[in-house]
Amino acid sequence: MDENFIHRHSFIGRRAIIILTCLVLMLFSWQLEARTLYFYNPESNINDFRSVKRLFNRYLLSATKSRRYRFQPFKNAKIFERFLKKPRKRNEVFLLPSWQYQKLMKQKAFRKLKPIFVATINNNPTYTKVLITKKNIRSMKQLRRKRIASAGDRNYSKKTIQFIGAKNGLHYRTQFRILTVPKDVDALMSVLFGMAQGALISHISLNSFSRINKRKYRLLRQQGESQAIMLPIVVAYQPIKKKSTKRLLSAIQAMPDSSRGKEILGLLGWNGWKKVTPRDLQLLEVK
Repeated sequence: MDENFIHRHSFIGRRAIIILTCLVLMLFSWQLEARTLYFYNPESNINDFRSVKRLFNRYLLSATKSRRYRFQPFKNAKIFERFLKKPRKRNEVFLLPSWQYQKLMKQKAFRKLKPIFVATINNNPTYTKVLITKKNIRSMKQLRRKRIASAGDRNYSKKTIQFIGAKNGLHYRTQFRILTVPKDVDALMSVLFGMAQGALISHISLNSFSRINKRKYRLLRQQGESQAIMLPIVVAYQPIKKKSTKRLLSAIQAMPDSSRGKEILGLLGWNGWKKVTPRDLQLLEVK
């Protein structure tokens, strides 16, 4: 047989093997695209993010049978929002407070970010915020021009305090100062140690504090309560095209069905999820 013929066919065979190998690797990498659930919620009062991250990653490994799915928490709202804006994050999933989502919807860059699930507590997707002071402050009138600690967005906190004030017959607008803190528990500590005269926190955080520290809880007075607020929501950019994104969302939805998933939800302050409905969107003031 002609030596050139053998050499030519051998070369073609090697090229075919290389091309086939590349195609297999491309298909494999496509199926195993890495996806991350990015998390920010100052009302969860988590002191040790490392343990929660470790537990969440174990759950995702168990639920997806892949190490490509991760949980990444954030402590800082501005850094979290910068991540949301990055084009390469358009196929990721995010878990954030509903009030932060409402704020983001005012910016064109986030218009395609849509709610998928909302957290629930005993099947209820809403909670309230409460304004807390020490017992020596008998009414909200005494908070005029005083400092109020809050872990939420400054403007949102002001509007919530104004709503609570109106329920108490007070119609002043900005006659108080907002002290921004990382977490709800920090807002409570600010009141107890005299750095602020009031604290705007979730009733969930207050209930948790009452169980953990009954002695200090007795020093506090609840001045008022906000309207119903939607619990944190899971959001993703639409349309969702990647199978890996859908797989991550399925794993999140299934959390209440496993013991490890329930444990994580409990650490975050909830015990379930529900799909976001048109009625929920109305509460979020999203059309």
